[in-house]
Amino acid sequence: MLKNVRMTVLCTVIFMTGAGTSFAQDEAEVRKELDAQYKKLAEAHDRKDLKAIAGLKTADFHAIFPDGRVGDVKVMEQYTKQFIESNLPPYNIRNTIQKLSVSANTLVAVVEVFQEASRTRELLGKVRKVDTSVVQRETWVKTPEGWKLKLVDNVRDQKRFIDGKRVDPSKPFDPDAPPFDPDAAGTKKP
Repeated sequence: MLKNVRMTVLCTVIFMTGAGTSFAQDEAEVRKELDAQYKKLAEAHDRKDLKAIAGLKTADFHAIFPDGRVGDVKVMEQYTKQFIESNLPPYNIRNTIQKLSVSANTLVAVVEVFQEASRTRELLGKVRKVDTSVVQRETWVKTPEGWKLKLVDNVRDQKRFIDGKRVDPSKPFDPDAPPFDPDAAGTKKP
């Protein structure tokens, strides 16, 4: 009897160790595949290729903005179009996966991503350098065509710099305003 218990425990440990290794391999492969999708998104932005950008998102893609508003696929397409028309490429978009959770069947991945972009745009009659960063949660789903972005939410820690000076991302640009200090009394952190 004791021999059977030992054998059962040993088999369980071997199975669990093997399953853990397999899951870690799956997670590493998903991370690699998502990094490739982020690269495709950045390249599509630099080409101003709205069709390619939309092709990397699900038909029901949507975002939940920090103020709680929901941007459906049409609103988000317009948002992307406005970004492309307002800024000059290259956009130097970089996405760094900070956390990754993958479903057991490896069909859904929830990513905490740090996104940075550095580009130029005309503001108040002058071409200026604009640097932005944000942390957000993204939900990706595996489709027959590969990984596609389904949802962006939990958008936070937004930062915006124009010509090296931090500005309030929730307000229109004022070149004469002092540098934005989110820790100043009475200021809500964006």
